This record gives sequence, structure tokens and C-alpha cells, in this order.
Amino acid sequence: MAVDTNPGTAPNTSAGLHPNQGSVAVELGLDVTKFRSAVEAVEAIESALGKSAEEECARWFAISALRYLRKEKWAAPNDSGLDDERQNSLARDCLAVEGFSSSLRTVTKDARSKFRLVNFASSKKIERGVLATGTKAYKIAAHVIVEAGLVEQKEKKASNKTKSEPKTEPKTEPKKKSQRPELKEIEKTVVGRRAKRRGYSEDEIVKVVGVSEVPSDKNQALPMSKEEFADLDAALSKSDTEIIQQSWGDQQNEDRWSRILGLLAGVGFFVFIALLFL
Repeated sequence: MAVDTNPGTAPNTSAGLHPNQGSVAVELGLDVTKFRSAVEAVEAIESALGKSAEEECARWFAISALRYLRKEKWAAPNDSGLDDERQNSLARDCLAVEGFSSSLRTVTKDARSKFRLVNFASSKKIERGVLATGTKAYKIAAHVIVEAGLVEQKEKKASNKTKSEPKTEPKTEPKKKSQRPELKEIEKTVVGRRAKRRGYSEDEIVKVVGVSEVPSDKNQALPMSKEEFADLDAALSKSDTEIIQQSWGDQQNEDRWSRILGLLAGVGFFVFIALLFL
């Protein structure tokens, strides 16, 4: 049921009864002169509407939200330009959303807010016919109205514009190539590797290749080319060979002297034995 109420043609009503509510009662064949308050009028209207009372209450609420979003001052639902079927369809769409029905019952708990056009603000003022925009019922109604294309939403336009704009990746400066390691650090690495592998101390290898001649200033960077690195590796290999040969020669000399001393000790022993028995 859709009842169009206009304050100019609304019947005389009791104190506290809104003209919209009075017109709904008259449309239903109720005698408004018997109602002493809005509560009595709303109870009679709901009793007459039966199961359709919730949809009728939702229709008035949705049209009120539409009026607020359009910033209009309609006195009756039909002033919105929507016919009865479109108004009822809008109410059913709101009721189809989970949570709207329960929120609507809470929002319109006061009889002065039912079956009439209300206004909206950040906080409710029931005595002035103002409900809050922060309720779930209002948010759902506003969403349904926007999705139905009944009002334009600036925020939605702005978000669509943002989505349509191509995303620009932030410019990143190319990574600078890391500076080549210092000569001293390379030499220390090679020396340490060879010293651990062959059992020589680092000081011996450093002394052979002349690393001690490299400046000790940590802030002084000396670039090393591939040729220089190859020369360094060859020098280390050569130094290793020389050290091994020298060690081997020293070992041979020690073995030779050991055999000579052993032979002399044996000859001396036999001479000593011989002298004892003579």
C-alpha cells in the first residue's frame, strides 16, 4: 500500500499526530478523531495493514532518505517523482539487505517516527522528526538508493576517477654499482685462503708477496684489474713452491747429518768395546 499525504489536504488530527500519519489512517478508513496520540494512531495503522506494515514503514523511511540525499523538501512521497510501484520496490530492496529490518525497528521505535517523512542529521531529535545518519538502516537505504541510480554520489565519482587513472610507479634511481674492493682486502683474502689450506702462517705469505708494502691507510682505495689479480695469484703459487722446495731441502740436510752422526756414534761404540777387552 502506498499512501500519499499532503499537509495541505491532510485531515485534522489530534496533538502529536503528524499529518502524514493522519492521511495514512484516513486512507485505511480509520477515524483519526479517536486518536489521542501518535502511539494510538500507529498501533491502529499497523493493525489495519497487517503483514504489509513493515514494508509500508520501510517505504516512508526510504523516501525520507531519498529526500535528504537530494536535499529536497517534499511534503509527500509522490513529490519524489516515483510512482507507487517504484516506491514499494525501493522499500523491498532495503528489506532484502540483512540487518535493515532489525535496525529499522530500532530507529522507528518511537511512534512519532513511523509512517511519515522524517529528516536526518548526525544526531537524532525525535521531537523534531529528525533521525541519525549513523544508523545501519539509513546507511543501507542510502546505499540502495545510490545503487538504483536515484541520486549521484560525489564520493563514488571520485573513487571511480581514481580507479580509471593509470597507476604510476614511483621512480627509483638506478642502483649504483658497488665499488671494487680495496687491494689490501683482496690480498688478505687470498693470503688467508692459502695459509689455511697449506699450513703456512699468514705473515710468511704476506712477507713473500710483499703485501706489507701496501699503504695501511684504510681510506685509500686501490683498484685491482684482472691482470693484477692473476699476477698476484701466480706470485702466491710461486712463493708456495719455493717455500716447499726450501723446506724439503732443509729436511734432506737434516736427514743427511742424522745418518752421519748415527754412523759416527756406532763406530765410537765399537771402538769403546774393543778397548775394554784389549
